[in-house]
Amino acid sequence: MVSLMLLALFFRALTFKHSKRDEGYYSHFTRELTATIDEDKVKSVAIEEIDLYLSSLLSRVNEQLPERNLRKELKREQMGDQTRESQRISLQDYVGSKHGLIANIQNESNVFKTSVQPNFSQLTERILNEDDDWSKLWGVVSVDGITRILDVLPTLFIILGVFGTFIGIAMALPEIAKIDFSNLEASGETLSTFVVNVTFAMRTSIAGIFFSIILTLLNTLFPVDATREKTFDKVETVLETLWYHIQTDNNGRSLEKEVKLIRELLCQQLPTKKQIA
Repeated sequence: MVSLMLLALFFRALTFKHSKRDEGYYSHFTRELTATIDEDKVKSVAIEEIDLYLSSLLSRVNEQLPERNLRKELKREQMGDQTRESQRISLQDYVGSKHGLIANIQNESNVFKTSVQPNFSQLTERILNEDDDWSKLWGVVSVDGITRILDVLPTLFIILGVFGTFIGIAMALPEIAKIDFSNLEASGETLSTFVVNVTFAMRTSIAGIFFSIILTLLNTLFPVDATREKTFDKVETVLETLWYHIQTDNNGRSLEKEVKLIRELLCQQLPTKKQIA
């Protein structure tokens, strides 16, 4: 149980650090994307081709991201030995990599072309889950899987404590049959074994409850799910803003084209001055 607790604390620290890091990176991205959209609205930038506009918009956002360095561990094989090296990458590379947030948004460009409002929650989930930096630790272990396990561990520790208590009691009960109550001095060793087994039973319950309290406090004070959900909501909001921006511009231009076409048809049907004369 102690080993399980240490392992839980280790992974919990990693997932919380990972979630806070993503919150900072994606929050910066969403702020820059919102600011760029607002700037295009002020300048009345025309959206002629959605794919080209989306690519241009995201490229401009990527250029505005800071160049501060991020540390990322990579595994490389050198001379038959497997070693770890720390590589420094910029926030632009982190968000705009081949499988980063920007590339994943561009892959969903068809969603922004349709006038039917999409499910933004599902859209955000698809985009983020395609980003290994968001969904996995070290690109291997699922973050959501770890958080689900960590959420059930407090209850699991209590169950393990109760289970250990029953084991201790089950080990102690047979010793009672060996006690000679008419000669307690001769049964001293048997009584000692009984007390040891009962003590083991009590300690497992105490340990289970203690570990459960610690993890519950950590889950409350340093929530991983709440941090990730906050980041998720920010990305979902900015994707919704982007969709409405593109569709509003397209609808406005479509209306302008329709009005222009109606005017041309009316002009063709109205009689000229010569025809009136």
